Order: sequence, then C-alpha cells, then structure tokens
Amino acid sequence: MTMDHAELTTEQVLRRDIPWETYMTTKLITGTGLQLLRRYDKKAENYKAQLLDDDGPSYIRVFVSILRDIFKEETVEYVLALIDEMLTANPKRARLFHDKSLASEDAYEPFLRQTSSPMFMFYFFILDYDFSVIFG
Repeated sequence: MTMDHAELTTEQVLRRDIPWETYMTTKLITGTGLQLLRRYDKKAENYKAQLLDDDGPSYIRVFVSILRDIFKEETVEYVLALIDEMLTANPKRARLFHDKSLASEDAYEPFLRQTSSPMFMFYFFILDYDFSVIFG
C-alpha cells in the first residue's frame, strides 16, 4: 500500500466514478441492484437518507452483494465508503444489517473476509468506523 493510497479519505474515495453498468453487464450485480445504485450513488445526503428510510434493507443487500462478489479494490473501497457515510450520518442505520429480510444472507461474511485481505488496515483506517455496531 502506498502512502498516497493510505491517506485517502472517505470523501476522496466517493469522488470516484464506479462503472456500475459494466458490473451488471458481467452479471456481478443485478438489474435491480443497478437501479438502486443509480438512484443512490452521487445523490444529496437528504435524498439518500430518504431512500434508506424507505427501503434500507434493499440498499444494504446491494452493498453486501457487491462486497461479496466484486474484488476490484477501488470498488470495494467505494462501497465501504458508502457504508461509512451512511452509518456516520446515522449510526442507528446499523440496524439495517440485522433486518429480517436479510436473514437468508450472510451479511457479515463479506466484512469478515476483508479482515484477511492485505488491504484490511486501509479499510479499517479509511472508514474509521467501529464495525461492532453492525456485528453487535
């Protein structure tokens, strides 16, 4: 990890443009996932808050599926930064990870897998977030 990479902030990571359409074309995200991402990504904070209030579990499902299925570093960092932004704005949103509609999915596995990644310390520092809020 270069020093420049380690100094990235959540805001800097969120300035990236992620090619969500490419991920749908290669079947790494679904059409519904793409629609949700288009609706959410690069939008105003109050608009995102409303989306999460209306259908938070669907957004969490998309974020978790990306972390589970996509391994491109920039995309993983981006989704972790989206989650950080969401939880920083309202820590009570961690409850969304415990929603009963996610019961059939292992919402924690993608996060736990990151702990064995060489980039884990980067994720840990970029998010500066206590994931025990999610894991309970």
